[in-house]
Amino acid sequence: MAMVRLKRPATVAADAAEARESLPLSVTRPEVLLDGTDREFRRLIHRMLIGQARLDAIREGIAGRVGVSGTQYHMLMSVLHLQGTSGVSIGALAEYLEVTGPHVTGIIGKLVAGGFVRKAQNPNDGRGVLVKLTPAGRKKLLQAFEFIAAVNDRLFDGVGREEYRAVANFQARFMRNSQATLDWIARQPGSPDRSHEDEF
Repeated sequence: MAMVRLKRPATVAADAAEARESLPLSVTRPEVLLDGTDREFRRLIHRMLIGQARLDAIREGIAGRVGVSGTQYHMLMSVLHLQGTSGVSIGALAEYLEVTGPHVTGIIGKLVAGGFVRKAQNPNDGRGVLVKLTPAGRKKLLQAFEFIAAVNDRLFDGVGREEYRAVANFQARFMRNSQATLDWIARQPGSPDRSHEDEF
């Protein structure tokens, strides 16, 4: 029986490096290439996806304290900060959240049924409505704020002001670029229709 010789770790690493060099780049912008490779770029995208999954899980953890889903919690917080004294319109919520009106309407309907928000006719638009938290909905949300602050303080532990500004600026640009990229993909032949999917 022939003996199988296992490759040493250094040899395996060298083989992997050689294989990478023969692969096409997944991005060509020089600003995001390091030493001509896309390794750090791919790592960044991977970690952004992990971060998004963790944020979703954290949001669900906060939402559980209020008694709603993560998406509903997101909507409640938006209503809280936008409602003013008379309420906020569906259109204003959609614009703020960068989603469609029907998407907002669907979530608001569930929150109305749960007693968290109420709808009233918009005096400036006979066909529109204004949304506002009910006293019970506002109370439940505010009771969670100590926990919310503790969560967010941990999320940004050790982040300096300049780091925070850099991330905020990057995120603003990335939001624009990601939407433009989705629009471009949708125009390509054979792209699936994703208009039915949740938007946040």
